[in-house]
Amino acid sequence: MGAGITIFDSHSHYKSADAAALSGQDVLSIMDRENISHMVIVGEPPDRVQQLYRLAPERIIPFLGLYDSYHQKAHWILDPDLPGRLESYLKAGHYKGIGEIHLFKQNRENKNFRRVLWLADKHNLPVLFHGDAEVVDQIFKEFPGLKVIWAHLGTIPEPALLKRMLKRYGEKLYVDTSVRDLRIMGSEGITPKWKSFFVEHADQVMVGIDTFYTPRWKNINQVTSKIRTWLAELPEPVARKLAHENAMKLFGVDY
Repeated sequence: MGAGITIFDSHSHYKSADAAALSGQDVLSIMDRENISHMVIVGEPPDRVQQLYRLAPERIIPFLGLYDSYHQKAHWILDPDLPGRLESYLKAGHYKGIGEIHLFKQNRENKNFRRVLWLADKHNLPVLFHGDAEVVDQIFKEFPGLKVIWAHLGTIPEPALLKRMLKRYGEKLYVDTSVRDLRIMGSEGITPKWKSFFVEHADQVMVGIDTFYTPRWKNINQVTSKIRTWLAELPEPVARKLAHENAMKLFGVDY
């Protein structure tokens, strides 16, 4: 394993272009090198993650994605066949969550969105959500028992807003830090407002790497280095919770 605190990545992707460049064994080698114990991985197309899961079921946390390709991200809410396809994937494969779901407040009452949430609730699966605070409210209004991972520290990554949301929904709502490392870090390290936020809400924050395209997979060491830089400035018990312990608890896994 690589050096530094162990990371349980709560948000990443494995797409067709990634698979063409990196085999499943390559992915595991990257995880070993970077001391990444587990990865939540969204497949694109949705069942692509199954090959990684079969290779390392003890380390890969497969999430059921909504899209066959990136171009569907803006149109999935209009696809009448999507809920049926997702249900078929759930029957045929092994998934531990649904998402990443991209939706913004103007579409928060969309029928496809409601159906996807219904599937998550039916199968007792957490959802990885990318969108506005108003949509998070809508999720819990309709499905109060769901667990939600709110991606990227929200669309407005401000501690004051996040504090209100995390207090409102308690242990049902988590946030991941994916692609927000430069916001978290100032010129002299982690900013005071983020340090205070992480300490206050240490039980509801999870580290995310977000391998959203192939170059990020290939340069993942740069991402993990930034993450470990700001984690190192937190109290050690807090850093452990963000880096891996919260995700271990959510997904029921052990080292």
